[in-house]
Amino acid sequence: MSVFIYKKQFLRLNAPTNPPIGKYQISWIGPKWFQWAAKTGLQFLHFRNWWGKSFQGETEAINLFQNPKDMSFYAKFNMNISLETSPIDGKSSLFLRYTKEAPFPWPYFVDEFRVLSETELLGMSYPKVAPFLALPFLIRKQNS
Repeated sequence: MSVFIYKKQFLRLNAPTNPPIGKYQISWIGPKWFQWAAKTGLQFLHFRNWWGKSFQGETEAINLFQNPKDMSFYAKFNMNISLETSPIDGKSSLFLRYTKEAPFPWPYFVDEFRVLSETELLGMSYPKVAPFLALPFLIRKQNS
C-alpha cells in the first residue's frame, strides 16, 4: 500500500485510552522502496539496529535496539508520553516526544500513534514544525 493510504487510515483511527505497556517491535510498512529508504536512512541517524519501543508506564517510553551478535536488547533515547490533540487532524493521539538528551535531530521530531488493533499501533513520525511531512510506521506488541 502507498504511504498516502496509511495516512488516510491513520485519520480514521482513535488514540489509545491509556498508554500502552510493554515492548512493541517496529514493522516497516508502505511500498518496498519506502521501507528500504526508512530503514536505511535511520541507520545514519543513530538508529542502527533499531528494534522498536518499550512503553514503561504512563509517562515514559524508550527505544530498543538489538545487538546482532547475541540478539540481546539495549535501550536508549528516552521519550515522554502524552495524550494530546494532533496537529494532523485535531483528534486525540498518543504522543512520544524525545528528550533534549537525544541526539540531533530527534528532539525536533514527534512520534504520534493511534490504535490499529488490540496489538498494533499505527504511528506517524514528523518534524515538530511540519506535521504534513508525517511518515507512517507500525509497532506491534510482543509477548515478553
